[in-house]
Amino acid sequence: MNNRLLLSIIFFFSIQVYAIAQGCGPNCPICTGSTSGILTNFKSISIQGLYVPSGDEETGVMTLRYGAFNWLDLGIGYTYKEKNVIWNARIKVIKQDKESWKPDLIIGTGSIRADGNDQSIYMSLLKTREFSEEIAISISAGIATLSSDLSKYYGIANLSIIFNEKLITFVNFDGLQFHEGITWSFNDWFSAGLMLIESKDPAISISIRSSLFK
Repeated sequence: MNNRLLLSIIFFFSIQVYAIAQGCGPNCPICTGSTSGILTNFKSISIQGLYVPSGDEETGVMTLRYGAFNWLDLGIGYTYKEKNVIWNARIKVIKQDKESWKPDLIIGTGSIRADGNDQSIYMSLLKTREFSEEIAISISAGIATLSSDLSKYYGIANLSIIFNEKLITFVNFDGLQFHEGITWSFNDWFSAGLMLIESKDPAISISIRSSLFK
């Protein structure tokens, strides 16, 4: 795990040189339509869309994610108002233990906040705990820094409550603003939701998931 952590840090710092625009950190609701930070399943893809009618920076975002390994996923997307190509990468350095309080440790690169394409590197702890068959809680907290100015850093956090593995209510904090929402999984491959970006701008999100190479 220590070698993976070192390689992750070197990788994320080095790719900043080639970045055009980034997006979709673990707590970026504009880009992801979700905030849990959980990686895309291995050999699976997800297509995520978000429509924000009154958004100042972006009014629509489409993102494609791929689970390259069980510890790495990659994403690329497009913002319809700003016309930016956005991308991200996330590595799960440590896997959580469901029988204890040991959390996931995730390192990633991307834009954490909903109002820009700041190139950030972040580290986040994520823990999901099932209390019964009907309810579970997912909590994440971490720290992010701008790759252009490592002296600037800020906290990120999320709380999600999961009912019957279908209904999720959440609130996240991106270092400046709060974002609240609710999503419903209709089946294994489709979910949709409603959100308030920065607690004021309504948004609609959809997510389509599919496994590859069954």
